[in-house]
Amino acid sequence: MIEPVVSTHVLPNGLTVVEIDLPHFQGITNLLVIRSGSRYETPANHGVAHFLEHLVFKGTKSYPTSRLIAEAIEGVGGYFNAWTSYDSTAYWNIVPAKFLALGLQVPLELAFQPLLRSEDLERERGVIIEEIRRINDDPASLIGDISQEMTFGAHPLGRSVIGTEQSIGALTIKDVRDYQKTHYNPGQAYMIVAGNIGALNVKEQVWQQVQAIKKQSVSQFESFEGLTTKGVKVVNRPTDQAHFVLSLCDSSFALTSPDRFTAVLLNTVLGSGMSSRLFLNIREEKGLAYSIHSGLSLYEDTGEISIYGGVTTGKVGEALAAVDEELARLAKEPVGLAELTKVKNLLVGSFELSADRPLDLASWYGTSRLLGMKETRAQAKAAIEAVTAEQIQKLAQQIFVKDRQALTVIGPYQSDQLFREFMGIG
Repeated sequence: MIEPVVSTHVLPNGLTVVEIDLPHFQGITNLLVIRSGSRYETPANHGVAHFLEHLVFKGTKSYPTSRLIAEAIEGVGGYFNAWTSYDSTAYWNIVPAKFLALGLQVPLELAFQPLLRSEDLERERGVIIEEIRRINDDPASLIGDISQEMTFGAHPLGRSVIGTEQSIGALTIKDVRDYQKTHYNPGQAYMIVAGNIGALNVKEQVWQQVQAIKKQSVSQFESFEGLTTKGVKVVNRPTDQAHFVLSLCDSSFALTSPDRFTAVLLNTVLGSGMSSRLFLNIREEKGLAYSIHSGLSLYEDTGEISIYGGVTTGKVGEALAAVDEELARLAKEPVGLAELTKVKNLLVGSFELSADRPLDLASWYGTSRLLGMKETRAQAKAAIEAVTAEQIQKLAQQIFVKDRQALTVIGPYQSDQLFREFMGIG
């Protein structure tokens, strides 16, 4: 693997600038990522991180309306977006190389010079509440938020990113401004620029944009040191399809843990893609589910594996039993050489292909490093290739026990007895 030329600089106010030189690209990808997401919230301001991400697009110092912001990027042929997660918030755009200054200015103003007006908050409040209602009307989306609570309990990681109708309805413009002032800190932010930037003086251009932003103390979050508590939650809905998530968390899944590479291999064997065990067994061989897969979420100090299934309501018991068989198989038998080789080729191949996508590169050198990852891409590839079948089996034995798992179900079920029996709860 050929590593791109990457330069990292820390500006006087603490903002880190990462330059990724991709000489043959016509566009410039600009990604501003801030170590600030929903896990930095309290019950009183639940949903404020996502709400803030919406509000900054209503106006900044140089672009006082959402239309002017959109026209600035789209007017040069570019495009842009943002996201809020548990650990971070990001603002990004892709513009032609000659418009680098504009591509830098917009996300930096969104984060550090938003207008945050009361009238914008009142209009956007309704938009977010409608987004919450859309999620509540979609069991496949809703189950993720409920499962998150089952996995992490009362910890901030157990609350949804978007908030609730009640919490969003109660937020004030002062809540939003206070959150922005406290957590949108240049000392906990990376500005990543990827493209043909050889002679563009990126660091100097970023500094011109942010030199008025003062350095401040870095904010912290509540760490998570626990384990998932065994439990069952059934949400009775008149659906034609049952949705379930079996989930658990472990510190070895954290972005800062070298053991996460074993978890990545385990998750890929289990339920990532159409050649995974869950898909081949539960969908292809037994025909029990239309959708079945597992996912691995890596946070700064912990992480989670979740297994999702969308099944015919009358077959949910069979599907769960089939999932259990696959978990037990991983704990009892080492993964065979041919399967392990196939999974490593899948991961390494997709990892290498991601180098052709500047936004993926920017996220690797920005988001992941901001949250504590240390490896280079070459080191990560080597770590994947070094994982053994015995390591995967040992991890499976450690985590795939009922006392560490939570089950969430949405479907037309008046009783949770079937699911309590599956989990071994009296």
